[in-house]
Formats: sequence, C-alpha cells, structure tokens
Amino acid sequence: MGSRNSITVLTHVTIWSLLGFILLFYPPLSWNISVPPNFWIKQTFNLLIMIGVFYANAWYAAPKLLFDRKGKVLFGAWVVGIVICFMAVARVIELKLNVLDDMSRIMNKPPKDPFQLDFHLFMIMLLVMVISTSLAMARRWQADAQMRERIEKQHIASELSFLKAQINPHFFFNTLNNIYSLTYSDIPVSREAILKLSRMMRYVLYDTLSDSVPLQKELAFLKDYIALMALRLHECTTLEFNEPAPVKDHQIAPMLLLPFVENAFKHGSSAMQHSRIVVDLKVDDGSLLLRVFNHIAHEKDGYQLDQGGIGLANTGKRLELLYPGLHSLTIRENPDERTYEVLLTLQLDREKAGQIAETV
Repeated sequence: MGSRNSITVLTHVTIWSLLGFILLFYPPLSWNISVPPNFWIKQTFNLLIMIGVFYANAWYAAPKLLFDRKGKVLFGAWVVGIVICFMAVARVIELKLNVLDDMSRIMNKPPKDPFQLDFHLFMIMLLVMVISTSLAMARRWQADAQMRERIEKQHIASELSFLKAQINPHFFFNTLNNIYSLTYSDIPVSREAILKLSRMMRYVLYDTLSDSVPLQKELAFLKDYIALMALRLHECTTLEFNEPAPVKDHQIAPMLLLPFVENAFKHGSSAMQHSRIVVDLKVDDGSLLLRVFNHIAHEKDGYQLDQGGIGLANTGKRLELLYPGLHSLTIRENPDERTYEVLLTLQLDREKAGQIAETV
C-alpha cells in the first residue's frame, strides 16, 4: 500500500511539473527576451493556485455537488465563481509584483489594461477545471463499478449456496427412495447400497463445502451413484457407462454433473419395455465432455419426489453463474422416438480458455 501511494504521489508531481512547464513556463522562454524575476514568481503563484483549485474540485466540490441532482446548479456556480476568483487573484498578484509595468517596459509596449482578460490564463484555468472534473467522474464511476462487482459477487455466492442447498436434499431423498425399494427385494444388496450412500453423503456433506473440488472426487462420486442406481434397474434397461481415463486433475464445481445423470435414471429406467441409458464422460485437453442419453419410459416407475425438476433447473443456473462463456449445453429431445440426450462441454482450464479467446 505504501509503495502504491508513493507511486501515485510521484505520478502527480511529474504530471504537474510537465503541465506547469509546458503551459506557464515554456512560452515565455520562447519570447527571446529577458523576463524579469517577478514574472516567474507570478507564474509560480498561478501554478500553485491551480494545483489547489484542481484538488479542491476533484476531491471535494465535484464529488459533493456534481453527482447530486440538486447540486448540479451549485456546481456550475462553483465553477464560474472559482474561475472568476482565480482570474482576479492572478491580476492582483501581477499588480502587486509590478509585472505589467516591467513587461511593458521590456517589450517596449504600452502598459496592459489591468481589467483586460488574460485569455491564455483563462483557457488554462478552464482546462484545469475540466480535467479535475473528469478525474472526479472517473473516480466515481470506478467506485460504482467496484460496488456493482462486489454486489454481483455476493449475489452469485448467495444464489449458488441456495442452489446447492436445493440440489443436495433433492439427491438425498431420491436415493433413499431407491434404497427403500431395494429392502423389499434384496436385503444384502440394500446393505451394499447403504454403504455406497454413506460414502457419497460424506462427499456431499464435507467435500462440497468449498466452491470447487478435484475432478477425480466428483467422478468417483458420480461412479458410485451410477453403481447404486444400477442395482435397481430391471432387465429391460441397458446401462452403458464410459468413464474417462486417468488424466491431469482439474477443479470443478461440486455436484454439477449429477442432475443430468439422475434425470436419465429417473425417466429412462423401465420395467415393461426395452430402454437404454448411456453416460459417456471424456476429459480432453482441459475440456470435459459429458453425453447422457436415455429413452423415455412410458410408465412411471414408482412415486417420484422430483416432480418439479429442481435439479436440472438449478444446474442450468449454476452453469451460467460459474462458467459464463466456458460451457456449452445442448439438450435434444425426440418425442417420436421418445429419447432424451444431454451434451455438455465444460472448459475446466480457465487460463487456457482465456488464451484461446485472445487468439480468436
């Protein structure tokens, strides 16, 4: 922080030194005459007054008046008044230091009228007011942008927490429903299912507290879920699961892929007709590719707890919030063939995604 402030002060000093030299000190040096010392004293006073007015306007007057609906008229009056006062003070300094008389004698010209407007100095003062007002506006816009960014981040964080809180109970109750049905047909298998559920819920309750988890953990969780769902599939339903080969681990938002797979089991399993569920996962060069395909069963297999489709709706929102511009979601539904397919492409390597965007 200290070094940043030092750089800021040095920048302001450098800019004012350059502006003062170019606007107030360089032109007299080009006159090819010997300018008296009191002239340079007058120019120095003018520069110091301009610096004071600049920061008074940029840090106080403009922020207090310009951005207030009732203060704009007062700000206009402030600008007019400060310019008039500066010109009057500058002229008083000239008269006190006898600058007008000395300059007219050196240049062999009649003395300048004390009430005549110094147009050059007037334009410089207007330039100072314009720049200081622009600086105040830029600082205000920057502060507003930072405030909006903080509010947006807080909104996203709260919304994501709400969405994840909805997804977790949604998954938990549906899985308990599946295990409940297994207790009527195969107790040993139901015990195995309970162990899997215990391992999965440990992941849900502890590992998903952070905003992201290792991809390998998310895939292991998904694999346990698919194995758990496969225990209760009927012979009419064919399951194909293609998991990705071990690759460099990436980070991913927790519980992001589950709703697509869960939806396939919910609507694709059938006890009366042939149906097929396909879950195909690939991770290639920092991109995750998920394809979930299922037939839509004619009958409703048992009672459903997710009649509102909370999981899929929230997952779409989470993708928009967490991976803006880094994902592609395509859903294909064929009513004639009664098929449903989800294609998700997710860019896990954000740095590489940025490099690709810059190249394009």
